[in-house]
Amino acid sequence: MTTRLITPRFLALCGASALYFLGLNMTLPVLPLFVEEELGGIDFQVGLAVSSFGIAAAVIRPFIGPLGDRLGRRTLVLVGCVVAGTATATTALATSIPAVIAIRAVTGIGEAAVFVGIASSIQDLTSDDRRAEAASYFSLTIYGSLLVGPLLGGWLRDTHGTDWVWLLAGALAVSAAFVGASAPGPPAIRPPFPPLRRLIHPAAIRPGLMLFAGLLGYTGFLAFAVVHGERMGMENPERLFVVFGAVVITLRVGAARLPDRLGPLPTTRISLSFGVTGLVLLFAWQEPAGAYLAAAVLAVAQTFLFPALFALVVDRAPDEERSQAIGSFSMFFDLAFGLGAPLIGVISGASNLGVGFLVCAGIAAIALASARRLLGDTLIETTMDDIGPRSRR
Repeated sequence: MTTRLITPRFLALCGASALYFLGLNMTLPVLPLFVEEELGGIDFQVGLAVSSFGIAAAVIRPFIGPLGDRLGRRTLVLVGCVVAGTATATTALATSIPAVIAIRAVTGIGEAAVFVGIASSIQDLTSDDRRAEAASYFSLTIYGSLLVGPLLGGWLRDTHGTDWVWLLAGALAVSAAFVGASAPGPPAIRPPFPPLRRLIHPAAIRPGLMLFAGLLGYTGFLAFAVVHGERMGMENPERLFVVFGAVVITLRVGAARLPDRLGPLPTTRISLSFGVTGLVLLFAWQEPAGAYLAAAVLAVAQTFLFPALFALVVDRAPDEERSQAIGSFSMFFDLAFGLGAPLIGVISGASNLGVGFLVCAGIAAIALASARRLLGDTLIETTMDDIGPRSRR
């Protein structure tokens, strides 16, 4: 396989991801306030409306991965973009919290297909020694849209109303299908669908647990950043996403190959350390300056955690099971997104948002202490022995 990474096809897939996630991130500052202010929801209901997206994606993700290996990545991208975009636009018709929860769940199903389809396609085009770098550039489209999406969504909400946010976000997701059509089609030989007992790929379990622990507080931050900022008196809390996105972009461009060079264990430890620090800051320094600093520190954590663990999963899985492994791994992201917001919402109802962030910091600290046990070479090799013969690269 060629070592050239940036090709027209690679850029087209990144472009599809950028369009899709721009629309998705437009809704970040809008959905919590929509549920709280327009529909009269409490913190737990806000968290549930946000998390239904991730919960639905987590449930469907183990089935999405094998479908991508059998039907091709292109099918996942096209169908996922249309489903997610249509559901997002339909939010404009919602008049109750249960309706919003249901619509967001359908959106999550579409997102599961989009992410697995594009992520698998990009790894199909990547040489073995540049997997984390490719994952960094791909995820750059996700975090890069944080620079524009929340500001655009907040501006559109303030000037034209929330309906226009849902409609434009949905249109962007659907338009991503046209660009994402460059994804690979069905394989020449379709692998068999895995048995139900093996829908969650073994190569993804331990890295996925680390990802879950590291993302739990981050997803809670995404859900409640605007609410947290407004309660501290911030005039434009959407700017927290801009700070976060700017730090991620700077590091993803300037240090894209760092996870490949350091390896998964050191990179994971660094990321979790920054994650714990950022969440403790959200608890201890509940002023605008503290929130901005916490956003920057959390950004450092998220810059490297996903690429390092993602590359580990892809490297350990057979080529013909790549979508399944990626689907299983990203399921842990969905679980974090699905559980982080309700967890912080429940704790906030009993205490405050800061305590919710502190609890998530404790979970990340436990993961940090367990990193070698879960990611150590001996245990990883044992896990792979359970998988069976794999393609040798």
